[in-house]
Amino acid sequence: MKTPILKSKKPEFILRHITMQDSQAYFESMQNSETRKGFMSVPKSLEEAKRNLSKKISKMKLKKPTVDVFAIEVDGEYAGHVELHDMNQKYLEHIARIGYCLHPKFRGKGIMTKAVGMIVDYAFKKYKLKRIEGICRTFNKASAHVLERTGFKLEGIMRKNKFKDGKYLDDMVWAKIR
Repeated sequence: MKTPILKSKKPEFILRHITMQDSQAYFESMQNSETRKGFMSVPKSLEEAKRNLSKKISKMKLKKPTVDVFAIEVDGEYAGHVELHDMNQKYLEHIARIGYCLHPKFRGKGIMTKAVGMIVDYAFKKYKLKRIEGICRTFNKASAHVLERTGFKLEGIMRKNKFKDGKYLDDMVWAKIR
């Protein structure tokens, strides 16, 4: 087990910063067809996953990090990740976006709802944020449920916001304000 940043008792898991050692599990957790539908792009190979993860880890080490990514670990096993991104942008230092992905075998146990809640509290304190945004597809009811249960408010729907696989996709915009 790597050094935990945050621990949860029920459901039981730890949150810790992601490392390159998580590359294989990070890649595998995003290969499920349901998961792939929710993201604009997911790594198509382990090598691509390693490149993506390496870039994120580099951005976490900046004096003013633009990304902060946490692995969710259940009984020593990588279960998914929660990330803060688009942080510390000029004129938008008070805002971050949250994203997450949970391996299918860990879904339906309340893990992601708890993890998102913990990271939101952490982010507001550590980065002194005033707003955290979450964006998910209108068809992704599970993701919307996580945001709603962690206190995010639906601010609106961006119609035809993305174009993927020959279809326009609508996105829900959620935010939590402090």
